[in-house]
Amino acid sequence: SKDFLAGGLYMAFGLFGLWLGRSLDAGTASAMEAGYFPRLVCALLVALGAALAAMSLFRAGEIPERGRWRPLVFVTLSCLAFALLLHPLGLVPTMLVSILLACFAGGHIRPIPFVLLCLVLVVAIVGIFVFALRIQIPLWPAL
Repeated sequence: SKDFLAGGLYMAFGLFGLWLGRSLDAGTASAMEAGYFPRLVCALLVALGAALAAMSLFRAGEIPERGRWRPLVFVTLSCLAFALLLHPLGLVPTMLVSILLACFAGGHIRPIPFVLLCLVLVVAIVGIFVFALRIQIPLWPAL
């Protein structure tokens, strides 16, 4: 069932995170070190995945549908575009390209909702990261 597969995926991500953080010192709850919080989150992910997978064995669930390539390809391209274009283009043009690529994952783009989505997301991201958190991200391409 979908729940069993999701539980297995949660456990896999949690175990992979625990493996990646194996060299970090954890410390204690009163004196946390670099590995404390990542280990805690990964252990919770493993526990939640195990609980979800176990519960799915006792009740009927939905059968997973066949995989679709279009969303996988375009969401991946959107993430890669953001990572590769942020420094040369700046935050605003990079966000527009990433949003456009992510919208192609759905198959069709309606112009008015697309423009509204871009406007809301760009304003929110710039407001949060540039103004509220004061992260030094260029908004436009450097001339």
